[in-house]
Amino acid sequence: MTILTYPFSTINRCILYKIILSASFVTPSALWSIASEWQLYFIFPFLLLPIWRRWGIIFTVFTGLIMGLIPVYCFNDAFSSAAPWFIGIFTLGMAAADIGFSPKPNLVKLRQTLPWKSLALVFTILAFITEWRRLGLHLWIGETFLGLACAYLFIFCTEQILQNKPLPRILQIFEHPWAVTLGSFSYSLYLIHGPIVAMVRYALAYFNLAPLTFAILPWSIAFFLVATFSSLIISYLFFLAFERPFISNLTKK
Repeated sequence: MTILTYPFSTINRCILYKIILSASFVTPSALWSIASEWQLYFIFPFLLLPIWRRWGIIFTVFTGLIMGLIPVYCFNDAFSSAAPWFIGIFTLGMAAADIGFSPKPNLVKLRQTLPWKSLALVFTILAFITEWRRLGLHLWIGETFLGLACAYLFIFCTEQILQNKPLPRILQIFEHPWAVTLGSFSYSLYLIHGPIVAMVRYALAYFNLAPLTFAILPWSIAFFLVATFSSLIISYLFFLAFERPFISNLTKK
């Protein structure tokens, strides 16, 4: 019995630990979102996927949005640092993938009818406007608008590719070999760039470079270049050692 319940006890403790930390401390760099993603990967197969299969993608999106906003408005925004509205944004990605690739006639018609590029532009502008701190709007509004803009852009790009049409020039940047290579190890870069940047800063501080020194333009440029190239090189090595072996094994299967 102990063996069977131990994993679930560990998961419960991890979730509780994440909530306590998110309410009390600030995790450096981008690492705070990893725990939120981990929880989404449990919510997706056990809740969102069954809802999607039974009631469709629209109902799934509304469910995700409501679930994400319940902690904001029903618990006095107690867990805002955990960004629970990411559940709704996650379902927007699900909807974009479903509309973009589904062979269902109604979704194909939807994909080919709406002005997705214009919608992406409009919601990008709305995202920037609602992020303006002076408006006093909650963080979830701007981030959800940005999630909608990304979902619309994804659908637009997917339709362009399916129709063998070229993407706009500004988006063709992401098809450049350098951009494709960067994308291949982008998750490793996302995971470990924060500690690498911190280590570069500490290494420069070892030479008695005070934090104010970085406000001087030449030192700021030097710090930026060293931190950027160090992050790229170490992240790529991390990708080769830890990420690519798993990708290769999945490809073989």
